[in-house]
Amino acid sequence: MYVLTQRFVSCLKNIDCLFGPLAPDGALPVRISDTEGRRFVTLILDIAQLQDVRYCEQQAQQARRSLAL
Repeated sequence: MYVLTQRFVSCLKNIDCLFGPLAPDGALPVRISDTEGRRFVTLILDIAQLQDVRYCEQQAQQARRSLAL
């Protein structure tokens, strides 16, 4: 799991993230915030897709758009 989450984290430059507990359906919640911690968004990641670099990049891009960074 660490390797998968680190792939996602590497796509998030200057953004902090905190992973929640794995849901029974295999979803992985992640709270993403700006470096000041003033704005945040929660994404639900599909752990089966975290191996796909494009998926990680798309989710990171969505987080940046949501945080307006």
